[in-house]
Amino acid sequence: MIFNSVVGRAGLKADNYGNLTSDLACAATAFLVWDMLIHLDEEVEYIWRGPHSWVKWAYVFIRHVPYLVQCSILVGLVAMAAKGHVYEMVQCKAWIAYQLGANEVLTVVVEIILIVRIYAMYNRNWIVTTAVYVLFVAEIVAMCTILALTVPKFEFTRQCLITSTPNLFLSYWTISLAFETVLFLLTLYKFFSVLEITQFHRQPIMVTLVRDGTWAYAIIFAIMLLNTLMYELEKNTLAGICYFWELSVMSYAGSHVLLNLRRLAMDPRRHRSIVSFSTQFVSAGGTFSELHFGSAGEETTVIELETMHREHVD
Repeated sequence: MIFNSVVGRAGLKADNYGNLTSDLACAATAFLVWDMLIHLDEEVEYIWRGPHSWVKWAYVFIRHVPYLVQCSILVGLVAMAAKGHVYEMVQCKAWIAYQLGANEVLTVVVEIILIVRIYAMYNRNWIVTTAVYVLFVAEIVAMCTILALTVPKFEFTRQCLITSTPNLFLSYWTISLAFETVLFLLTLYKFFSVLEITQFHRQPIMVTLVRDGTWAYAIIFAIMLLNTLMYELEKNTLAGICYFWELSVMSYAGSHVLLNLRRLAMDPRRHRSIVSFSTQFVSAGGTFSELHFGSAGEETTVIELETMHREHVD
């Protein structure tokens, strides 16, 4: 398959857009690597020295896999394009399938973290958890189906930069936006229902859950919305300009949500207030059944979201 050459002013404009897209991709990758490096000491202290659980491996995936994916794309596409390499259409489709597949897996893992928070906050309420699980599965099925239907219809430059996508592809991003909005609303509802039970500002675990849930939702929603608009409105190489930043934002949000929970857990000065909050909350009719109190060494007590039921008070 031979791509049509773009000449004249249109060709120069397309090349400039391609350069801008590549520059922003490098910036997004640099930001993610920089953020990882400046928090590496905290990662070692709060993640690697913590108990062995699914939280640790979820953190490793969310924190480290995205920038490895970004680097592979930069080397495989951007660097090769800079050397004048021209890709065939089938190669470009394989690259975009790899990129969107990586984004899908990252989205699923981050959303699992957010779902477990809801699962814990609602004390395994079967109505809430069933509804969330059904929506989650429906989201994954719908997004994978949309990818299967739309990726073959993508249009690319000779350097595999997306220039146009089918209208159906818009749904890929809006479905995820809608699901994460549902999770955020559930978090807010639980927050306001608990607000009357105890003094919010004195309860670090609820502060952490609501604060992180709010800012994580805000930045993920913003980048997904921007990405959606770019794919819908731009029919040139600017269409995929936010892809790398979406990976970076998802990785940043997911890893810091987990890191903040571990940081809170391993601060012994806050254990008394955490236990106090759990007691007050349960006494008022609620339960954080997924807040697991355990041991990590001789002196450190940790609290983290676990998928097993535990009662804190009779």
